[in-house]
Amino acid sequence: MGLLISEIRLRRTSLVVWVASVFALVAMIAAIYPQIRSDPSLDSLYANMSPAMQALLGGSNLTSPVGYLNTQVFAFFLPAVLLVFGLGRGSASVASEEEERTLDLLLAQPVPRWSAYLQKAAAVTIGITALTLATWVVLAALNTPVKFDLPAANLAAVCLQMGIFTLALSLAAQATAAATGRRGYGLSVVAGYTFVSYVIYGMSATVTWLGNVRPLMLWRWYLLSDPLVSGFSWLSIGVLIGVCLAALAGGVFFFGRRDLRA
Repeated sequence: MGLLISEIRLRRTSLVVWVASVFALVAMIAAIYPQIRSDPSLDSLYANMSPAMQALLGGSNLTSPVGYLNTQVFAFFLPAVLLVFGLGRGSASVASEEEERTLDLLLAQPVPRWSAYLQKAAAVTIGITALTLATWVVLAALNTPVKFDLPAANLAAVCLQMGIFTLALSLAAQATAAATGRRGYGLSVVAGYTFVSYVIYGMSATVTWLGNVRPLMLWRWYLLSDPLVSGFSWLSIGVLIGVCLAALAGGVFFFGRRDLRA
């Protein structure tokens, strides 16, 4: 626990800034909705797009509460913001110390490698959780004032699935960086997968054969169940949690058995 507390203390100012920024960003987007809702002509901007573009952007309806939040917040924009945080923290959590030749100071302490790795992962998890909670708090607080009037469970569901989705990719970046000793590898490999899988997920709406590979895209398990409409999808949540656990197990395995450049 000592390493986890140290990690949180070291990065607490940065995390506070991130949380405040996400809070303000989501609040600003939500506050604009009453003006958007009063102009139905804006729906034509999305309705004339191809099904693939609509899937990538979160739908074809801009003025409904679900359509607005999907297109402006959850389909891409906010997950991308959280991924900038998560992939950066995840890929640097172990590999940056190895690259800077300070990892030997950490491993000189009576802390097993697996414990050190898991405490680093816990710090990343806490950061993603804080940003996810900030999103939910804003939307829950503004749900009635801006007339989203969405079920509280559905808001919680979409925030939860977004949080686990970004956490899964962040832990994958940590595992890749720990397995190679290079934070650049963890960042580039997982960021590349995230972008390519996003495009494939969108294109699979019109390209039939891409539907066969869509289950391999984490975007599918985050978005396809449409949690703002359907609420919690326990299958999707279970798959995303499974990816988190697999990334953790892989990271612990490779970090524990590799010759480190300490």
